[in-house]
Amino acid sequence: MALTDTFVKQTKWGGINKAGDKHSDGGGMFLLVKPNNHKAWKMSYRFDGSQKTLSIGMYPAVTLAKARKRREEARELLAEGQDPSAAKQDAQQAKLAEAANTFECVARDWLEKTAANRAEITQGKVRTWLEKDVFPHIGQMPIRTIGPRDVLEKVVRRMEAREALDTAHRIKQLCGQVFRYAVVTGSADRDVTADLKDALKAKTKVHHAALTDPKDVGKLLRAIYDYAGHPTTVAALKLAPRVRHQLR
Repeated sequence: MALTDTFVKQTKWGGINKAGDKHSDGGGMFLLVKPNNHKAWKMSYRFDGSQKTLSIGMYPAVTLAKARKRREEARELLAEGQDPSAAKQDAQQAKLAEAANTFECVARDWLEKTAANRAEITQGKVRTWLEKDVFPHIGQMPIRTIGPRDVLEKVVRRMEAREALDTAHRIKQLCGQVFRYAVVTGSADRDVTADLKDALKAKTKVHHAALTDPKDVGKLLRAIYDYAGHPTTVAALKLAPRVRHQLR
């Protein structure tokens, strides 16, 4: 005989069976009333010739109606040749993995894996940007659950509000790199910052005055020839004045 909401609410342990009293609702599902009067929904079923029990949930957090819905979902899995207990365990593991893959965890992994591509000073600057302007707002969110509006409203708009427009664009690009890394590693489905292409305020344009005083030009040329950076950069700096002169 099917259970009723009133019975489920009012029934108590009978005081005899130390394992608890079972009250069947049909389809293998029953309500187990324990000696402490805690009530748990269970479902008995057979899979691959073995008798098994699926835990459906605790009453009253899981109502009679909700328990019946979960029973039907389990029966559908059985009809498809799947073990409901194994499917439940897989879902729980996936949920735990998703919770562990927060934006901050993925971003720090990305920082470490790509550190060789950046100068040490740049690595420190990128880490500071993330720790100061991104992690406090979306760092603890599972990266797969973050949408474009989260990045826009919780990160970018905050920076725009303090007129840090150039940095807002840089941070949006950094977030995009983290999301693309997450896609490659299987932690996210796509780079959601791609949707923000036309949502950011335009960056501030700075026009630098040209050097017209020969003394200033001389200082610049001496600084270029004294620069001891990467050979490619040095070569480009030395060629720049010549190219500019030929273009006139």
